[in-house]
Amino acid sequence: MPRFTVTEATWSGVPALRLSDDEAQTAALLVPGLGGNLISLTDRGDELLRTAPDARSLREKPARWGIPVLMPPNRIVGGRFRFNGREYQLELTDSSGLHHNHGFPLRRAWQVATTGADGGASATIRFAAADHPDVMAQFPHPFVLELTYTLTGRSLRCRPVVRNPGDEPMPFGLGFHPYFLAPEGEEVFVRLTPGRLWEMTDWLPTGRFHEPHGVYDLSTWQPAHAATRGEGYRVTDPEPDGRSRFELANRTTGRTLALRAAPAYRHWLIFNGFAGSFSAEPYTCMTNAFNLDLDPAVSGMDALAPGEERRGLDWELTWTDRAR
Repeated sequence: MPRFTVTEATWSGVPALRLSDDEAQTAALLVPGLGGNLISLTDRGDELLRTAPDARSLREKPARWGIPVLMPPNRIVGGRFRFNGREYQLELTDSSGLHHNHGFPLRRAWQVATTGADGGASATIRFAAADHPDVMAQFPHPFVLELTYTLTGRSLRCRPVVRNPGDEPMPFGLGFHPYFLAPEGEEVFVRLTPGRLWEMTDWLPTGRFHEPHGVYDLSTWQPAHAATRGEGYRVTDPEPDGRSRFELANRTTGRTLALRAAPAYRHWLIFNGFAGSFSAEPYTCMTNAFNLDLDPAVSGMDALAPGEERRGLDWELTWTDRAR
């Protein structure tokens, strides 16, 4: 029997792909048709993610379960911004109905590009904006976003590739929103590569930063639920290779998770707004970066030139077995 397999499956009546490592007894479940969400990640049957109860819940609240894909990440005030001489008005999708939130791909269907089982269970899924006239009407750039997920042992790697096949520059930002299980009745602690806090008002950065203190200083281990969290951090002291890292340690179960992101992810959003979970979101740019009056080197505001392909956006999640 092969160690690695990729099989077609069904989740809540929706086509899915199951990536499995039978030797390590780990598995991941992708639902390409529902925002390309990696909705489940298990280790010996133990779920590591906050999973949606059913497909209807995922459709209605696509940013609240599994690992949503954010392009661009978080809010754009009023759904409006100006870029390269053009005014953009995007759909208003946040819970208040006032702002655009988390981009287009997480609310629309993706396609399966390839699968493989050579050295790991892998699947590449693709979102092509040109397949969605409603996206092109608001954001007239026929971008293509591909994600390759590879499961090997207790490691899940994601390698995004973004292409701009259009003939105009395209504003760009990418993020991910993994929800890790973190039961409030257990001893769960978190830690993050050192950074400065975004100053925020109503979930929106002001463009100023300050030093974190107390339970908000995540450069040292802090209780996950010591505060209601919704903070953004700009990485100030990355690892020697430029990467940054989030760690979650459950001292009750003995399991630790680590999410390590490429240097392109200059910002992290830390969120624990749903009971029993904790989210650490690596972003290439700040919330509302397209409207912030900041140096792009600080905000992460970026653009893809016509014909440009962007790589170097990978991240890896690793975890240990729980104490048994």
